[in-house]
Amino acid sequence: MLVTILAFLFILAFSITIHEFGHFLVAKLFKIPVEKFSIGYGPPLIRKKIGETDFRIAYFPLGGYVKISGEDEGEIMQKTTDKEVEKHGDHADKKDTEIPEKDAGGFYDAPIYKRVLIVLSGPLFNIISAFFVFILVVGIYGLLVNPYMKIEVEPGTEAERAGFLTNDSIVTVLGTTVSNWDEAFELLIDWEGQEVRIGVVRNGLFIEKEIMVDIDSLGIVPLVPPILGTLKLDGPAQKAGLKPGNRILRIDDKEIKTWNGMIEIIRESRDIPLHFVWQDGREVKEANITPATYYDPVSEDTIGQIGAVMPLERRHLSFPSVVSFSVQRSGEVLWLTVRTLYQLIIGRISRRAIGGPIAIAQLSGESARWGFENLLGLLAIISINLGLINLFPIPALDGGHVVISLVEAARRKRFSRRTRMIIQQVGYAIILLLIVFVTFNDITR
Repeated sequence: MLVTILAFLFILAFSITIHEFGHFLVAKLFKIPVEKFSIGYGPPLIRKKIGETDFRIAYFPLGGYVKISGEDEGEIMQKTTDKEVEKHGDHADKKDTEIPEKDAGGFYDAPIYKRVLIVLSGPLFNIISAFFVFILVVGIYGLLVNPYMKIEVEPGTEAERAGFLTNDSIVTVLGTTVSNWDEAFELLIDWEGQEVRIGVVRNGLFIEKEIMVDIDSLGIVPLVPPILGTLKLDGPAQKAGLKPGNRILRIDDKEIKTWNGMIEIIRESRDIPLHFVWQDGREVKEANITPATYYDPVSEDTIGQIGAVMPLERRHLSFPSVVSFSVQRSGEVLWLTVRTLYQLIIGRISRRAIGGPIAIAQLSGESARWGFENLLGLLAIISINLGLINLFPIPALDGGHVVISLVEAARRKRFSRRTRMIIQQVGYAIILLLIVFVTFNDITR
């Protein structure tokens, strides 16, 4: 629980701080005073005033805000309203007011383009921050790759018909030498639906075979030995005394020869005790291990897990390659998030898949138990999600503020304070309903 709480607070603190810092920085660049910068809501736990800004860390961490001078139609808007009262009486606040053409010092007195840029800066900082997180992760940890090039050929597949055999070792794809499975797979994806030449070594001889690439039914998987890689903190495997590098020999009475063979047994045995026998250096050890139940979003089914991954190797890249990879990965996550949100909206993906704070907390704890590297990867994904969701044209979200500003620009009149308040209240009501819905999803899931 402590790991989950700390990981959740880390994810929230980073995502919220970078978002609000975007608003803060652009407002300051436009010389618009920022009155408050708060991480969290409610009474301040820690506060310090620097210049005109009151920096705070508040008690309730599920959000944050930046209060920009004039954002709530404060003193400067009040002067405008007072003048309208003098001209039109007590009902002046219900009237739309002309948009000023020059800066007067507050948010709503700034030109439309400045207001839009200030509002958009928060989501954009979230999205851009993911790129720098990926640079940090890949630059420090490198890339994890599968070094096992021996293959297992599934019966009745395209690979078997093309003449590939189990225990062949892939060495080239279209004449390009490949040193790990990830390189081979990336080349095959690029030639989806086309015929390619794959070179393999069989009994010491180099042989080339041609195969039509269909990734979903290719029939070739890497032949990985049943050796443990990274273990999950407090997972069933670690609790039983297993360590990275241990080789699984038997599960119950079945001899284990491949990683896939081991995984098949574990996946089908959720909450069922299994007797493991493994090699630890020169010692042979054994213990009963009960796979924990885990929901697999890929197969959309609950499976058993012992908290272990296959042994992978780290490949360190040059800095230009790190930057290039980070741009690519950021773009992939951004596009995947946009596509997923679109599929949710049109109903192609069930609304039950939407998660809220509880789901984020669970994911944070799971990622942290696999190591800080995995937590940083989740951080980048959450930050991109937060940025995109804030761009939704819902009042009270940044996207809603942009729409309101553009409408005001088109009609060349600012909404009255009363109208603006009604719009914001509608937005808060929608957000409250969404929070209730996603929380219900989290609890029932």
